[in-house]
Amino acid sequence: MDNITHSLAGALLGQIGLKRSSRLAMAGCILGANAPDIDVFAPLFLPVDNIAFHRGPTHALWAPPLLAAAIVGLLWLYDRWRPGEAGAPPFRAGPLLLATLLATYSHPFLDWLTTYAVNLFTPFDRGWYSANAIFIVDWVYWLLLIGGILLSARRYRRDRPHPGAPAQVAGVLLLAYIAGNVGLSAYAERTMAEALRRRGIEPVLIVASPPPLAFWERTMAWRDRARWGSGRFSPAGGLSIDPSIRPLGFDNPHFLRARRERRSLRSFLYWSRMPIVVEEAGRTYLSDQRYYGPIRSAAVPPSVRRAARRASFLVPLD
Repeated sequence: MDNITHSLAGALLGQIGLKRSSRLAMAGCILGANAPDIDVFAPLFLPVDNIAFHRGPTHALWAPPLLAAAIVGLLWLYDRWRPGEAGAPPFRAGPLLLATLLATYSHPFLDWLTTYAVNLFTPFDRGWYSANAIFIVDWVYWLLLIGGILLSARRYRRDRPHPGAPAQVAGVLLLAYIAGNVGLSAYAERTMAEALRRRGIEPVLIVASPPPLAFWERTMAWRDRARWGSGRFSPAGGLSIDPSIRPLGFDNPHFLRARRERRSLRSFLYWSRMPIVVEEAGRTYLSDQRYYGPIRSAAVPPSVRRAARRASFLVPLD
């Protein structure tokens, strides 16, 4: 999930009422909602590649208590340095820690909803987990989050009763929207699995990817132990499966050599849930099936398709 959405989620939690728990509680909520992404700086100091480390240790379920405690410590130092004005809410470390902790846990939860996936149990489990429910930047999220934040902020300024009510309603609607999309993706994946089995194909993984705007549609990707394919799903049109089936390509000599020689490629394979070897304009690439198909889909705006092709989802092997 993008950091604007994470920041808005932290602000919504604050407006729901958590900002009243302590001085600097709103800052704690917003900082906590973004804290796990501190891992993007890891390659500057550690011998790791971003694609393998991001959404790893700092996003694991054991990390938010440590991150929240560090944030509260920094805010405590700030409070000692710049005490609040007379009449300001007091600094209360315990309630602030709970508010910050809740906001910090919102980060891996929102990331889990996207197809990019999150390594929730590292280092005890190398698996990447994903609900495949929400695109990484979702306009419905933004409408609900911004609306709830602004309406509650206005009620706080005017000293209205129950000022957090608009944010609370927005939070409930957001959870309902999330639940609906989780259910839709699960249904689409189950429908495709049944259709493939009727064709004599036993899938080992199916991912239903929501496009950027039409959140009710899904770009489908499936694979068995040797082949991969794609399709489309929408509640109105049902499931359509692309008849073309392609090999995973793991016996390609360019891939075998690059895997032995390049750490960056091994990092990509560690992160990738659906790696494939493809030919593009006479060249050989390693890609991830979750993004190789969608970046060619007509449901994705051309600007997004161009940006995705420039990103790391096509790794040259030759």
